[in-house]
Amino acid sequence: MNNESDNDVNNDNVSPFSLGSNEYESEQEDTQEEEEEEEVVGCEHYVRRCRLVAPCCDKEYVCRHCHNEAEAHEIDRHAVKEVVCNKCNHRQPVSNTCMNDECGIQFAAYFCAVCNFFDDRIERNYYHCDKCGICRVKGDSEYVHCDTCGTCVASLRHRCKAEQFHTDCPICLENLFHSIKSVHIPACGHPIHAHCFMSCVQQNRLSCPLCRKTMLPSNLILQHNEGMDALISLHPMQEELLVVIRCNDCDFNGEVQFHPYGLKCGGCGGYNTAR
Repeated sequence: MNNESDNDVNNDNVSPFSLGSNEYESEQEDTQEEEEEEEVVGCEHYVRRCRLVAPCCDKEYVCRHCHNEAEAHEIDRHAVKEVVCNKCNHRQPVSNTCMNDECGIQFAAYFCAVCNFFDDRIERNYYHCDKCGICRVKGDSEYVHCDTCGTCVASLRHRCKAEQFHTDCPICLENLFHSIKSVHIPACGHPIHAHCFMSCVQQNRLSCPLCRKTMLPSNLILQHNEGMDALISLHPMQEELLVVIRCNDCDFNGEVQFHPYGLKCGGCGGYNTAR
C-alpha cells in the first residue's frame, strides 16, 4: 500500500543553446534555466509549481508534509482553499492553473481537487480513491480497494484483515494509512513500514514489537536457525546447565540447554525465546 510519496526529480524541459550564441549568452541561458527549474521543483516530497495556504495558520507551505514537520499541528488537506503560484506569487483559489493573466502556468501534471494534491511525476500513476478519501500511488501495480482492510491493496497478494492499516507503525509510530512510505506485512501479520522492518532485520531484531513473534518468512527463519545451530556447535558449553524458557513463536515452555549465544526452543527449534 502506498500513499502519495516522494521520488527522484527529473527535469526534462531544458532547451538547447541556439546556434550562434556566444559563451556569455549561454551562461545567461544556463542561469535562467536553473531559476526556472527551481520554480518547478516544489519540495523533497513532491514536484509542483505552487504552495498551499494552510487554513489553520494562514502560512504557505509547498505540501502538507512540509507543514506538519514545521508546525505543532497538522493540516487538513481537504480544507485547503488557496494556493500561491511559485512563479509570480499570485494567491488564488485552489486550481491547477495560475489565474494571473500574465502567468498562467500549470502547477502540476496530476491534480486532485478533492485532496488539493499536486505532483508533476505522471509516471507514478496517481489516482483518487473515493473510499480511502485520498490519492494513492498506483505505479506499475494493480491496486483495488478492499472493504475489509479499509484501504487500497495489491489485489492478488494481500492478507485480508479488518482495518489492518488504520494503525501506527510499531517502530516509528507514524500512521500507516496516511503515510507516504511503503508498508510491509511481516509473517506475524502486523503491518510495519518497509524501511523500519529492514532496519530491524539489519540490527538482528527479528521479533515483532507487538506480538513478539518472528517477523521473517519461514524460509528465512530456517536459515537463521541453522546459522545459530552451527555457531553454537562451534562453541559448546563445558558444563551442562538447564534453564526454563518460553518460545514466543510456538508457546513452548520447558527446560533447555543454556548457551550465551541463544536458547533453542524444544518445540519448534527456533531461537525466539525468553527465560
